[in-house]
Amino acid sequence: MAPRGPGSTGPGMEVALAIALCSMFGLGVGGWLWWVTSGLGAAVDGRTVLLDGRSVFLRSALFGTAVSFGLWLGWVLVAYGVLQRSTPSAISIERLLREAGLATAPLALGVLMVVPYLSFGIGIAVIGAWAMAMQTALERATGLRGMPVLVANALGFALWAGVLSLITAGGHTFAPGPFLAHAVWESVARLVSTSVR
Repeated sequence: MAPRGPGSTGPGMEVALAIALCSMFGLGVGGWLWWVTSGLGAAVDGRTVLLDGRSVFLRSALFGTAVSFGLWLGWVLVAYGVLQRSTPSAISIERLLREAGLATAPLALGVLMVVPYLSFGIGIAVIGAWAMAMQTALERATGLRGMPVLVANALGFALWAGVLSLITAGGHTFAPGPFLAHAVWESVARLVSTSVR
């Protein structure tokens, strides 16, 4: 672990990044548990209608977590760039990463997506709580308040959510949590349209 400067409080950046990765994995596992318990991978007439649970785990929980983590780092860098232009003083990227990493903790509650009928709502609420925690983290790390922080956070979030939405287009299950629903809707629509013909 790298030495921390005087006046540092709370966990180090490495711990915060580990929390971020584990929390995003929790969201991925929650989406996978929702998939498995919903029966979407069930076989019909001897063939799997969509994808089996193992494939979805590999794509969503593992690959989706890695992609989500990379995009979150992009979110932090976008926010850093926007906020650095908003203040004459330097912003510590280490402190920003530490605060933002700790702010990902609400994502761990994504495992609760296994709860029937509430799965999608839980996933959306968890992501909303995370976005609000990121707002607070950006404010704490920079000492800035108001519109510049809101814009920086919104732009970073738009990058994260937009790319995850794009990689689930066409029925692909490459994103964690509620983003699987996008893949499901497209796959079911294709299945229905081919069976109607």
